[in-house]
Amino acid sequence: MSVGRTVVRQALALLGNEGLVARQGVRNRTVSYDAPDEQPTWIRRSIVMLTPPFSGDTGSGSAVSARWLRYMTLGSIEHLRCRNMHTITLSSDAMDVAEARRMASCRPMGLLVPELSGGDFNIAPLAEAFKDAGVPVVCYGGDPSLVTFDRVTSDHMQGSYSVTKYLLGRGCRRIVQFWPKPWNRYWFTARQVGYARAMAEAGLAPLPPMEFPYVMAPTEDREVFEYSVKHVAGFMMDAMTPAHRPDALLMGTDRDVCYATSALRRFGLEPNRDVLIAGYDHYWQHCEERQFESTPPIATLDKQNEQMGRAMVDLLLDRVSGMKSDTSVVRVVSPCLITQESSPAP
Repeated sequence: MSVGRTVVRQALALLGNEGLVARQGVRNRTVSYDAPDEQPTWIRRSIVMLTPPFSGDTGSGSAVSARWLRYMTLGSIEHLRCRNMHTITLSSDAMDVAEARRMASCRPMGLLVPELSGGDFNIAPLAEAFKDAGVPVVCYGGDPSLVTFDRVTSDHMQGSYSVTKYLLGRGCRRIVQFWPKPWNRYWFTARQVGYARAMAEAGLAPLPPMEFPYVMAPTEDREVFEYSVKHVAGFMMDAMTPAHRPDALLMGTDRDVCYATSALRRFGLEPNRDVLIAGYDHYWQHCEERQFESTPPIATLDKQNEQMGRAMVDLLLDRVSGMKSDTSVVRVVSPCLITQESSPAP
């Protein structure tokens, strides 16, 4: 190919690092993976799930998302089990692109990715390795890096619209989104659109969001909780004057409700009387901080995580059975509004 020895050595080294070739003696190299026809047939009849590890450590940041992610994953696995299909789960934290390519070369039936990232690790290149090998891939979420994949996502726009409409129906007019920074996630953008739409329908101008740095990890330590409450209260201060005070707060997730309600008390305000508090994700009853602040959100959104897991399986099997589309397919699952009137007391 008219290249020098150095180029050949570098190419072989790269292929070796990716596990595609193996050294045989001093000079010889051989392909190190078997052809698809030589793979066990059970792998070709299996669905692979690429997920981050679940952490039960309440001090771990991954534990925050583990609850909803666990239900989504279990929904997928149960749906596959009912169809008498094999499931192979792989940890994104323990896999690199080379290993993903080797697994893809075994030609499993398809790949499910219930989560975009494990920690700070971008999972999209791993999913791309399967797609390049001709393996159907279905991901969860609306992140821009997933636009080339089939995916299932929650309707965050409709969810935010529904909870805002509920608060408007309760007589609220100064509804403010109180969110942690950064706002660089796709669901914040979608929720802003839903909120603005509901406010416009009521003849009201949407108010700018309030912000606070996201410093809260799940905790059962009262001292840590109180420190974080003071932090949140400081970012509320400018909005708590009578002329600017909101009559409802839209929180980013249920966990933030505990901190916001406790912070409001420091201004002499009674949560859900003077200021209504709405959450998101419907897991307040499982928050460790309930032992310090027991006021639940007046409303929250259940994203139907198990249903999303089942929807991912259905979309993947549609692809496996020959569904034709020149572009990626997106299926949206509508969340369910949960209010204190509709939810039984804990």
